[in-house]
Amino acid sequence: MGAGRPGYPFIGFGASPPTRFENISLIRAGGHFWGAQTFPAIWVFSASKEFRGIRVSDVDIVDPTYSGIMFQTRYNGSQPENPITDTVFTNVSITGARRSGDAFDAKSGFGIWVNEMPEAGQGPAVGSATFTNLRLSDNWQDIRNTTTTFTINRN
Repeated sequence: MGAGRPGYPFIGFGASPPTRFENISLIRAGGHFWGAQTFPAIWVFSASKEFRGIRVSDVDIVDPTYSGIMFQTRYNGSQPENPITDTVFTNVSITGARRSGDAFDAKSGFGIWVNEMPEAGQGPAVGSATFTNLRLSDNWQDIRNTTTTFTINRN
């Protein structure tokens, strides 16, 4: 889910009413393209449009190709465009995120990855997300967040 990708008419995610994604199963999802970027089963990308009021519930991610969920923010020069805010995940299970063993091995194996440097000229993810009933198992690393710009809240 992304706010402001080129080629798609989009006005952003607003708070009222919340945008809902429910009852999702993703098995061996994700991949790599756009140079050296890797993509998760669920890519949470804030860009040129407002990104808030997201509700994701009842999700099973099994054996993702690189990572389960990745948070990323687009920058304009050195400034982030829009933060991820008011975003809530409920009843999420991520299992089997493993190191890929390919050229992108260092960007793999994360249940949840707050991307600190997605590509040249881009900075770390900005904002926060809340997880309620998050279940992580059999991942190389359950959560990778080396940023000071993004917070994962767990209830």
